[in-house]
Amino acid sequence: MTYNKLRIEWDCRRGMLELDKVIMPFYQQHFDNLTEPQKETFIRLLASTDLQLLSWFFNRTSAPDAELQGMVDLIHDTLKLSS
Repeated sequence: MTYNKLRIEWDCRRGMLELDKVIMPFYQQHFDNLTEPQKETFIRLLASTDLQLLSWFFNRTSAPDAELQGMVDLIHDTLKLSS
């Protein structure tokens, strides 16, 4: 599948600096190496609100489904975020 990289990069830009420091680096460094299902889940993750993302990444509350939670965990583990 072909992805609109400019659109994805734009969607990676968030309204909170904390999220910008998590999502953009992951996208830039790892998106191309994700499987197709992981890419789809990452794009779906970007549709979440900043408050949801902040809660999932920093408060470690659970995302609403296993795929999104798996992506949160992958990003968290890849970037070794401290909680």
